[in-house]
Amino acid sequence: MIMMLPFLTTLVAIVLSMRGLRQQAIGAWVVSFIIFLVWMKYHMTDTLNISL
Repeated sequence: MIMMLPFLTTLVAIVLSMRGLRQQAIGAWVVSFIIFLVWMKYHMTDTLNISL
């Protein structure tokens, strides 16, 4: 469920931009980008549990 969040916010940004709401669309894109960056940092710094 949590991985759907960036895609849902991106969808909201697309819908807002199609309706001509430029400032709100830019804000939604920024929120989506921040969510992607946070998830990227989490996955890049998470320890791998592959040792026996």
